[in-house]
Parts: sequence; C-alpha cells; structure tokens
Amino acid sequence: MLKPLLTRLLNHLLAQNSWTAGQLQPFGGKHARLILPPFSATLAVLEDGGLAIAGETANTDATITVPPSVALRILAGDESAGAAASFSGDTEFAAALAKVLQGISWEYEEDLSRVIGDIPAHEAVKLGRAAVSQAKRQTANVAGMLAEYWQEEQPLIAKKRHIEQFVRDVDTLREDTERLQKRIDKLKSRLQADH
Repeated sequence: MLKPLLTRLLNHLLAQNSWTAGQLQPFGGKHARLILPPFSATLAVLEDGGLAIAGETANTDATITVPPSVALRILAGDESAGAAASFSGDTEFAAALAKVLQGISWEYEEDLSRVIGDIPAHEAVKLGRAAVSQAKRQTANVAGMLAEYWQEEQPLIAKKRHIEQFVRDVDTLREDTERLQKRIDKLKSRLQADH
C-alpha cells in the first residue's frame, strides 16, 4: 500500500520537474539503493525516466548513502551538501539519480490551490514561508550566541583569526626549519670537504 503511494508521489514531483526525465531515461531499467539511516529504499528507473519503489530483493546497480547530517543540509538548501553523499556501484548512474533527487522542487502552492483555491493557497504558502524564514533567523541568532559563548566565555571553539595565526606560525616554523636544515647540510659538506 505504501509503495504505490510513494511511487505516485515521486512521479508527481518528477512531472513538476520535467527536466528530470531526460536525466533518468538513459538509466531505464536500473535500480539504486537509497540509504538514509535508519531508512532505505530501492528505486527503479522506468523506461520513460520515471521512478518507482522496487522490492527489497531487487538487484541494485548502485547505492547512494546519505548521512542524516548531510540530508539536513540538503533540505536547508545547501547545494554543496550533495557532494558529501557516498556512491558505490555504477557511480555515473548514482550521481545522475542523486542530482535529480537533490534538484527536484515541489510546487506545493500549485498542489494546494487544487484543494483550497488559488488565493487561500497563495496566502497559506506566504504564511509558511514567513514562518520558515523567522525560524531560520532565530536559529541563526541562537547559533551565533552559542558560538560567541563558546569562543569567549567557555572556550570550546577557536576563533577564525586564531586559527589563521596558528597556520601562519606553522608555515613560518616550517620555512625556518627548512632554512636551518639547509645551513646544517652546508656545514656538513664543508666539514667533509676539509677532511
């Protein structure tokens, strides 16, 4: 019962993002295991570029593993987060599928308007966006306060300028050590030439 529902949802999202069919059609008939601990599912690519939830016993051509922290970054809109997922098997197929899954967007206002009408759907989405924006601002404020506390009051986090200074000091020490080694080598060669 859940598989047909998830398959319909996936294909609805793919239909709203028509660019995805061209990305997936070359991989028609292939299966990928998507692992997002503690959940996992096997996706089958259909000949038309659609997706279906396959059975657990299906042979997989590729595996995509997404750690939960990476999934949260992807949901937050971090475009670079997808690079932290790991691929195995047919990596070209896995990368194409991951690109599609990360790039699809849900036209929820359009779907909501079919249920409650255009104007209420627009207002509901506007209210939802404002709430999400406010939550992001508040989260950033709390994170900033915690970072400042951990840098100033209870130093657990190094400040960027301190790290940069440390790196410069290490570079200087390395260069000084190399110069000293060259001097030692010159002295050794002079001593050997004198004897």
